[in-house]
Amino acid sequence: MKATDSANAVILSLEKLEDGKEHNSPEIKVGLPDINPGRVKLAKSLVEKAIKMHKIFTIQGPYPVIRAALKARGWIEQRMPQQVQQRLNSDSRSNDAEEDNSEETEKEKEPDRLHSLMSRLVRNEMVYFYWTNRRDAISTNNLQKEQIINHFAKAGSFTTKAGLCVNLRNLHWFDTADPDSFFPRCYKLAAQDEKHAFIEDYRRTACTSLLKYVVEKDQNIQWNEIYQNFQDVQWLKKQNKLRCKPLVPSETVTTALKVCQEYLESLEHRDIDKSLETLLTQEQWEGFLNSYYLVAHGGAHIEKSENFVSSCKAMLQKLEKVSPQLGIDGTQNIWIVKPGAKSRGRGIKCEKRLDQILRLVNIDPMLIKESKWVVQKYIEKPFLVHDTKFDVRQWFLVTDWNPLTVWFYKKCYLRFSTQPYSLDTLDSSVHLCNNSIQKHLRPSHQRHHCIPPHNMWLDDQFKAFLASQGKEALWESVVVLGMKAAVIHALKTAQDLIESRKNTFELYGADFMLDLSLQPWLIEINASPTMAPSTCVTAQLCTAVQEDTLRVVLDRRVDRSANTGDFQLIYRQAAVEVPQYLGINLVVEGFAVKNPCVLPPLKSSQLSSSKRGGAVKEKESAPEKVQPLPKVIQKAQENKTSSSEASPALPPEPSISRVAIHLPVTVLSVDGGSNFEHFSKKHAEVLKVQPTTATEKKQASLRLVMFNPNSPVK
Repeated sequence: MKATDSANAVILSLEKLEDGKEHNSPEIKVGLPDINPGRVKLAKSLVEKAIKMHKIFTIQGPYPVIRAALKARGWIEQRMPQQVQQRLNSDSRSNDAEEDNSEETEKEKEPDRLHSLMSRLVRNEMVYFYWTNRRDAISTNNLQKEQIINHFAKAGSFTTKAGLCVNLRNLHWFDTADPDSFFPRCYKLAAQDEKHAFIEDYRRTACTSLLKYVVEKDQNIQWNEIYQNFQDVQWLKKQNKLRCKPLVPSETVTTALKVCQEYLESLEHRDIDKSLETLLTQEQWEGFLNSYYLVAHGGAHIEKSENFVSSCKAMLQKLEKVSPQLGIDGTQNIWIVKPGAKSRGRGIKCEKRLDQILRLVNIDPMLIKESKWVVQKYIEKPFLVHDTKFDVRQWFLVTDWNPLTVWFYKKCYLRFSTQPYSLDTLDSSVHLCNNSIQKHLRPSHQRHHCIPPHNMWLDDQFKAFLASQGKEALWESVVVLGMKAAVIHALKTAQDLIESRKNTFELYGADFMLDLSLQPWLIEINASPTMAPSTCVTAQLCTAVQEDTLRVVLDRRVDRSANTGDFQLIYRQAAVEVPQYLGINLVVEGFAVKNPCVLPPLKSSQLSSSKRGGAVKEKESAPEKVQPLPKVIQKAQENKTSSSEASPALPPEPSISRVAIHLPVTVLSVDGGSNFEHFSKKHAEVLKVQPTTATEKKQASLRLVMFNPNSPVK
């Protein structure tokens, strides 16, 4: 669509007006602009070319890298109205399911005069590329096939904590992998069945934690006997202080062993013939947990614990074979409680007592009603860098859901907490590595000096750290391989829930933790991951990942061999035929059955009144065409006329008039075949014909139409 000359004059006049405002000019004469004709000609030429090549884009949110990369490819921006842009940006800051891209974002440069002019020239053109920071900013139902957008509909099924928790339980329908091998066990506390399952899990974990405590305490004692000097005064003071703590009966360890043994038998289906009675009652469980709290959290002694060390070791070895998450569980039984659809670490807390977890969840009934609280097992033994906890932010790109097509970014970065790792406190500054939380905290002086104040590392720095510990090879063989597998498994479980659409893509950010063996554990997946250049690390990587995203989405559409940057295609599923959905459209298919005997139509209720009160005077009406007689009556007529003398052909039927006669009659069956009809004492309507000959009188006398005004004729 080309702009008219009058429209160009208005546009250029407005541009001149804006220039005058910038220079505080006291008077601007609209309509007499000082225009550079060469620039106007260039703008119109570029606009015509962009329209012809379908290169019009719109961006919602502060994405200067995307905007600059598209303009470098010859795309022209159709700017959103300022009011709409402000409203969408304010909504994105309150959106719970997606990360915030507005904080600490690089200030957008003012557009140059040429692009500002071209943006106005395409303000009424179709947009062919949308980039937004909210999934619901643009409805995909209103888009045409050739329009590209950076969000899939209904992706919240795996980008929320609650959605990911539910989806991964169905992984066995899509893959042979066990979700417990890469995703810490998780429960939605709003559902009663899952709440009971969590309570059982917490109690069972308390038992295994107690066994671990007995074994680790024995190892510590042996270590102290070897390396500590028994004459050391400080060590003797510590031993005396430990002896002053309360003593827990040894039956607590016996109970823990019985619970673990029962759990093993249930996994091996050896509990089928046993009674359904629980091993412990509610009161007994409360007593056991109180003893466990005294030991694990309070440092109390267990009576004759040294007698149970071998039994505890043997039981833990059996559990390790059937429980992939036994290695990430410590002795504290810590769980992390999260609002199921919030981002940036909001509302997340760590708790280690069952009553405290349930009390925390019950504080906000609205979240319970909306099924948004999840509780997940905390990784108590993570891999540490200089005694500091960290997590890994890993990007991946989905360009199609049928077939499922996944691109994995080769670069990632680490996010550190500001305090050294310790289980003595559950403060978020120690246990939450989200930059939205840590950026407001001051790093501890006790933290290692190799961790920078901005709390981030490039993956190359982490690989150098692994090399210093002789574990460099584990980065590719364990960490990267495990992250790729976890991403693919999570996407498979959500594939049937996503509204697949061609010309759609989405960039996600997955967060991982590493255990002591460098095995990655998926924590969550974020839609619209932040691209804010908040540190030197994110300024470098976020710029690169945005540019490489456009290489995959746009450049590769034109040239399949185009450079895709650091994006690597790791999974492409075989295409699956999906039947077209036509909505609810119930159709009855078949053939109409024709009535073998044409009957006259039923008349109005005027005739039924004659049944109750004598003859009815009918209004004069125009002559009507007589309905054909039933075949039975026609046959009787033919038999009767054939016995009489032959007569010439009958003239065309004369005009007839209709009169109603109150005449009760009884008609018996004439034909005993399938067309049997029975009328009992029904009113008759006689067609009175004005005859001209004797033959016509005979024919008119046979024109008797039988009907029942009160019930339909069968």
